[in-house]
Amino acid sequence: MQHFIPSDALPRLRLLRQAFPGVPSAVARAAIEQHTQPGDVILDPFVSGLGVIQAALELDRKIVAASFNPINLLAIRATLWPVDARSALTHLADAPKGSQRLRDHLRELYTTRCPTCGRASLAQHFVWDRDRGEPGEKHVSCTVCGENIGQIDADDLSKLKRYDPRGLAFWVLHGRVIDRNHEDADRVSEVLEAYTPRTQAALGDILSKFEALSAEDRSALRPALLATFDSCTTLHTPDESRYPSGLKPPARFIEKNVWLELEQQVSLFPSVSQSLPRVATIAELFSSPTPAVCLLVAPARELIKQLPVAALPLMVTHPPLPRPGFWSLSAVWAAWLWGKQNSQVDHLLPLLSRKRASWDWQWRAIGSALTVLQPALRPDARTVMSFPADEAIIESVLLAAASAHEVVDHLTCDPHDGVRVTWRLGVIPSSAGTKNLGQPIVQHLLLERAEPTQAILLKAGLLAALGQTSALADIAHQPDGESPPLAVLRAAVKSALEDRSIFEIEPQVWWLTDQALAQSPLADRVEYVIVELLRAQADWHTVDLLRAVYRHFPDHLTPDRAVLATTIHSYAEESSFDQVHLRAEDHAAVRAAEMQEVRQLLVEIGPRLGFEAIVTEQAVEWLKSKHSEYVFVIQATAAIEALLRAETGVLVIPGGRATLLQYKLARAARLRDTHWKVLKFSSLRQAAQQSDLTLQTFQLAFGLEPPIEQPATQIQLL
Repeated sequence: MQHFIPSDALPRLRLLRQAFPGVPSAVARAAIEQHTQPGDVILDPFVSGLGVIQAALELDRKIVAASFNPINLLAIRATLWPVDARSALTHLADAPKGSQRLRDHLRELYTTRCPTCGRASLAQHFVWDRDRGEPGEKHVSCTVCGENIGQIDADDLSKLKRYDPRGLAFWVLHGRVIDRNHEDADRVSEVLEAYTPRTQAALGDILSKFEALSAEDRSALRPALLATFDSCTTLHTPDESRYPSGLKPPARFIEKNVWLELEQQVSLFPSVSQSLPRVATIAELFSSPTPAVCLLVAPARELIKQLPVAALPLMVTHPPLPRPGFWSLSAVWAAWLWGKQNSQVDHLLPLLSRKRASWDWQWRAIGSALTVLQPALRPDARTVMSFPADEAIIESVLLAAASAHEVVDHLTCDPHDGVRVTWRLGVIPSSAGTKNLGQPIVQHLLLERAEPTQAILLKAGLLAALGQTSALADIAHQPDGESPPLAVLRAAVKSALEDRSIFEIEPQVWWLTDQALAQSPLADRVEYVIVELLRAQADWHTVDLLRAVYRHFPDHLTPDRAVLATTIHSYAEESSFDQVHLRAEDHAAVRAAEMQEVRQLLVEIGPRLGFEAIVTEQAVEWLKSKHSEYVFVIQATAAIEALLRAETGVLVIPGGRATLLQYKLARAARLRDTHWKVLKFSSLRQAAQQSDLTLQTFQLAFGLEPPIEQPATQIQLL
């Protein structure tokens, strides 16, 4: 995909909603439409969300969606094909626990006094203070007072002392995952410590009865149990403002009533499944006459055994990221749900190792997977990935693809919206090595964009260019030695930004030492295109307009979303929801007449102030004694090119361009100390109306918020 595809809203999973990064549906649709035909089979080898699956089915394609992590697949399956687990929950609730039902036993763990009336009630959850190591607040459901909140009492604290942090429940849960003498046993312990001792006891009781249920009941309950495992950790804040990124609890966290949470999760799953077509095997998928999904828990080395040779035109996916906290949780949850001897858990347990928590390991794993899967790709196949605009991810993913001898076709990047990369198979052009290779590339990128540029965009463009030659592959396949390949690549990128022909004009923003411009700044070119598009079509859906703009700026010329949004807002107004059209005053004929009026006003005012007025094609110049005193550059846009090509002047613009110009000046570090002045059309008109206008009062019209437009100044002038 040569042009940037903006993200749309990610389809939400029913459980662990914020846990999985995914490919936006819009990106998946664009890749599928460009590189496949209806009826084709596409592959998402690291599936973590619904975007690719939904796009494939909507476009009449078949899809193999696979992951090495069964937790990912369980969340997807539970969303696309939900199962009614109410009957299974009843069977679990009725399981005997001593002389009680399991449900009654677990509810008893959370009995407390109502903070209002003092009656025995059921705690819904407790709010803990991490530093104090105890709860300070409880949320209670009382049969008399209803739901209410109060402080923890002595009886609550006394009950907590019954639970040993590393007691029997801890080690029973631990043993369900890995032997306590295993080299990664400490990592499992860290996961278990993300549950309070009372939660550990409740989960232990549930799992002991869960494994005795029928296979059908276990299958039905797994989604709700997974959601309960997740929500009952100590990793969630009371307001659920973030999804946990590690295994350390926040300063304030919640301890939920495990049984109530499980009941709640079961109630969220509808009893009627969606009708999305699915098949059990890849063979069935290829023989299916209609679009369908084949969802598989399989690492690449197992997946390739099931895929036909040279059958796939497209892989589209989000690369797996090194997320040690979530991987460790996934390994533990999977062992609890399927048993540690299950084949789909075996390949997940190694992810407990801290060695697999770095990008240096991760890029090799991604590269290995891509290499393994290549026999299933057609000769003209493409691989498309979408991921956040993060330096570590960009470096590692491109190095991984290069290690698999994939050549960068296109890379587009928006710092806030992410990266889209397309690779192809083929012969990689040789490079002259990596030493100093990046310096001319960076210079070229800056010359092409013609404006100071964020480091992330330069690095993305640099890595894309290196990925179009053998440079990245050469780095990926060199022996580790003292510096592993990823360190070598990062050193090469750093060296490219240390060239004397460029400099850091402000933190993380780079520009050319020789500031001569070959063309208009990118922001100006974006403005011209947006104006042309708005004038060419009466109404635009905002997404369609964005895509149309992006089509004019391929690869490293991708403008960031803030520039687009600010420019569109300057020229367009909403006609209905998500529909915009050009403002009436910005139609070409209207602006042309207005500019002629402004030019005439400057010609008339000049002599009134003692100047000779000379008209050129785009400017009016005021002379005194044959010497130029003012040059007024009149334009209907907020283009800043004129300010960059001359040291001083007066930029005359419509008032509607003031905000856009202010934005451009703020992001153009070179112009923060400009000697140029700004004169709005409206301010010029007000000055022209002053019968006793002097040069001093005329100068009050300069500026984006000029004194001449302030009420107090008006009174003084009159």
